[in-house]
Amino acid sequence: MIQLVYNPHWFYGKDIIIDIVSIFVLFLIAFFSIKFYKLNKRNKNYLFLALSFIFIGCSFIFKIITNFTIYYHVLETRRIGFMTFTYNAVNSSHILFFVGFLIYRLLMLFGLYMLYSIYLKQQKSNIFLISYLIIISTYFSSSTYYLFHITSLFFLVIITYRYLKNYKKNRDSTTKLLAYSFGMITLSQVVFVFVAINTFLYVIAELIQLASYISLLITFIMVLRHGKKKK
Repeated sequence: MIQLVYNPHWFYGKDIIIDIVSIFVLFLIAFFSIKFYKLNKRNKNYLFLALSFIFIGCSFIFKIITNFTIYYHVLETRRIGFMTFTYNAVNSSHILFFVGFLIYRLLMLFGLYMLYSIYLKQQKSNIFLISYLIIISTYFSSSTYYLFHITSLFFLVIITYRYLKNYKKNRDSTTKLLAYSFGMITLSQVVFVFVAINTFLYVIAELIQLASYISLLITFIMVLRHGKKKK
């Protein structure tokens, strides 16, 4: 199996730093969401929010593991005459790479689905069905890269729409920033879909992702400050 890596060589490792920032933001919000849930156990949305962010944060951890595999173990250069061809080859027997990317995609999609379910309540039969479809499409599809990002995009569009709808109701600045943050995450998935056209799009997608999670962190800080003022 050959896994194409749409990432400019000069950007190797920098995307790992961006993912670490994303993990920090996600786990921080998850930690405080659990604290809020303990204070008000009737509102299970805090628990589901925490779990969804933990899933997404853990998915980035597995993404980092697989990126280390790509950047430091599978880069090969073959010389043919005066020409040099550099390519990234991933052997199908490379267990760390295969399992890492599979878990990354599954955790990300389940995290987004859980976040999606907070605003659109699901029946148990639908939960099992969608979970089954996520597993099947992630594992068996020959175009998992595109299917993964398109599925992520589907969930994020609905999540962003719900936040925008909430903002139109309450006109709160934090809700507005939250909607913009998820809007940027959604935009990053759109760019990821088209990285095959130009490797520089991967850089743009990663930078958009960085901006979105920084914006999410700012929103979270604003919510905490607002809560302290109320006290």
